[in-house]
Amino acid sequence: MKRELVRFETRDAALDFAAKFVAGSLDSAVADRGRADFMTSGGSTPGPLFDRLSGVDLPWESVSVGLVDERWVPLEHDFSNEALVRTRLLTGKAGAAGLLPMKTLAASPADAVADRNAAYAPHCAPIDLILLGMGGDGHTASWFPGSNGLEAALAAPNGETIAAIDATGCPGAGSNVHRLTLTGPAVTSARMALMLLFGNDKLDVLERASKADPLDMPVRHAIDKLGPRLTIVWAP
Repeated sequence: MKRELVRFETRDAALDFAAKFVAGSLDSAVADRGRADFMTSGGSTPGPLFDRLSGVDLPWESVSVGLVDERWVPLEHDFSNEALVRTRLLTGKAGAAGLLPMKTLAASPADAVADRNAAYAPHCAPIDLILLGMGGDGHTASWFPGSNGLEAALAAPNGETIAAIDATGCPGAGSNVHRLTLTGPAVTSARMALMLLFGNDKLDVLERASKADPLDMPVRHAIDKLGPRLTIVWAP
């Protein structure tokens, strides 16, 4: 399981490094291709990183921001990843960036797969930079161990970029079990990837994942496939 692990003594230092990493990657992509595609995770960890990035001078008008995964909840819900991105990243200077929503008005994630696959596919060919997290159960994106749809999401044999997940019975998913997520090929083909981890418990999870079956701890699938394109940033 090849990966670069960069350790910092404080979370502020780790977040400062991550902000520079993201800004540099997006700036380089725009310089090289005229545009950049940035896919980001939600949850509690990225918020302070978004705060830093929102005021950075970048050609944001040439950046498209999408989601790694999304709970099937309305925008006003506390656990909406889109709401987090809108309120903490796409403000200030970063407000000029484009947004690719993942949640739609469809009744269920499965009903939205075709539409969101069409919307996301041009921005995942490949993704310029993806920001990943990792749960205590070894999930990343909405790849929860034991979830319905996990194997299809990881393999995506027809090259789909979006998959529906039903994480009923998966403790790591909490009460929001119906999700859309980027697929294995979409995540692991990214030009660059950053994983932001906080706490000693996450180091323990990372170590266990290095020895686990990818279906038991799916973060291993991402780490193995991304290889040296992935930088993992950790602080206590």
